[in-house]
Amino acid sequence: MNMDLPGRLDALCGEYMLGTLRGAARKRFERALREEPRVALQLGHWQSLFVPRYSPMIAIEPSPKVWKRLDHEIGLATWRTPWYRRAGFWRGWSAAVTIALVLAIGVQTFKPAPQAPAMVAIAEMVGKPDGSHVAAHLSPDGRTIELHASRPVLAGPAQSYELWLIPAEGGAAISVAVLGSLDARFDVPAAQVGRFSKGAKLAVTVEPAGGSPHGVATGPVIMIGEINV
Repeated sequence: MNMDLPGRLDALCGEYMLGTLRGAARKRFERALREEPRVALQLGHWQSLFVPRYSPMIAIEPSPKVWKRLDHEIGLATWRTPWYRRAGFWRGWSAAVTIALVLAIGVQTFKPAPQAPAMVAIAEMVGKPDGSHVAAHLSPDGRTIELHASRPVLAGPAQSYELWLIPAEGGAAISVAVLGSLDARFDVPAAQVGRFSKGAKLAVTVEPAGGSPHGVATGPVIMIGEINV
């Protein structure tokens, strides 16, 4: 590799730095770098010219007055992207909406469901003659009754059970509900709300399908119990 020709060494250094010196020529140049000091010195000279040099002037922040003058003279506002076209704005807006949606869904998902007020046990009806039991529970507002039988008690195909309220002060029994099973939940007739007081009784009779046709008990009483609350 003849490096004595005028400008030949500089050209080789330039090609080496740019990466265009390849193959066998690059290998010979790299061998010359190791063996000939003047080649290494010349390459170092050219490399130093292309390495950016730090200057304290670069770190100086222009004053607001300088920025304002530049803005006025070269019209920076003309080239400034409007806020509604900036990708950063929309990315931030999208992220905020997503977070808000996730939080809203999370709150709804983990929000405890409102619990219905606990029912109050008011009476225990005992069967005749088998001794089966049916517990009666009343809602705190007195508008709903639940019956829970100790064993399944189902009416026959041509029969119905009818629940009666016998007032504490005496008098005729009042029909409360016609049932096919003594495991049931039903609304208290509006006229009977507030009448399930202590001393009154609940009774169950067997009636024709659909209940007593005359509004008074016609079948046998199979269960009875006193309201104790």
